[in-house]
Amino acid sequence: MSGTEVHRLQDVERAVKEEVGFKLFTILAFRDQGRQMERIYSSHPREYPVGGRKDVTRDVAKDWLDVCLVAQKPFFGQTRADVEWIFKDADLITSLGCGSIINAPILRADTTVAALNVLDAEGAYTEQDVDKVLDIARRYTATILEAAGE
Repeated sequence: MSGTEVHRLQDVERAVKEEVGFKLFTILAFRDQGRQMERIYSSHPREYPVGGRKDVTRDVAKDWLDVCLVAQKPFFGQTRADVEWIFKDADLITSLGCGSIINAPILRADTTVAALNVLDAEGAYTEQDVDKVLDIARRYTATILEAAGE
C-alpha cells in the first residue's frame, strides 16, 4: 500500500474518531471470494498488524458473516458477549477495553469487499452511532476500495 493510501485511511480513522470515537479501529478486506479477511488498516498495529488474516470458515461466527458479507448490513454488538461471539481472538480485543462493536460493510457493485470495524467499551455505542459509521463508510468507499485493491 502506498503512503498516499495510508494517509487517506488515516483520514477515515480521524473521521471515525471525531464522529463516533473508538478504542480499536480496523479495516478488513475480504479476499479469496470472501473466505479470508485481511487487515488493511489498524489503529493498533502492534496488536492487530496490517496484513493479518482470518479464515472466515473457522475464525469468525457464521451468523456475523451472513449479516455483513452476505446480507451487506451493518452489525451492531453492544456487549462484550457480542464481541466474543463474533471473533475467536476476543480475549485480545477485550484486553484493549473493547466490549461493543459496529461493523459497516463496504460494497463494490453487489459484493461486500471490505468492512469498517469500530470498537469501544461495552455500551459505548447507540443506533445513531451505527448510522454515523455507515455515513463515514459511504463517504470513504472509494478510498477504502482503492486501498483494498478493488
